[in-house]
Amino acid sequence: MTDIDLRSVVSEFATGVTAVTLDSEPPHGITVNAFTSVSLDPPLVLVCLDHDTEAHARLVSGEAAHYCVNILSADQLVLGEYFAGMAEGLDPFEEHPTETAATGAPVFSESLGYVDCSVHETVEAGDHTVYIGRVEAAALSESDRDALTYYESEWGEIP
Repeated sequence: MTDIDLRSVVSEFATGVTAVTLDSEPPHGITVNAFTSVSLDPPLVLVCLDHDTEAHARLVSGEAAHYCVNILSADQLVLGEYFAGMAEGLDPFEEHPTETAATGAPVFSESLGYVDCSVHETVEAGDHTVYIGRVEAAALSESDRDALTYYESEWGEIP
């Protein structure tokens, strides 16, 4: 089996799309679809980051110790593309309204919701690190917008 075979199979699994932001200076973000809840007691979630990403480098170096998972709406496709390195342009932290989460990580105000985390544990897994985060705060927006999705290597939306 090749990595292309694995990518083809995994692309059949539809996921939501998140923008994970860090409490670093300057702020930084990365598009992540490898996000899930782990535990309710204690409250834990995880994200998986490739070792070659700037987000991973900032967390490993200690430049950032917290991350915020912003659940993107279909209206926020530009954020998903920008943080995935698929679009250039102005700084999204300046172009889109943000707030500061309890940990200091940026929250995109128009996200469907967010989960603000302190790094609880890390697990090395091949070319990625699994960042298990202790949930410090979480909230839903009052929006009824559709969620941004990723399926068969294409962006989409679901109500």
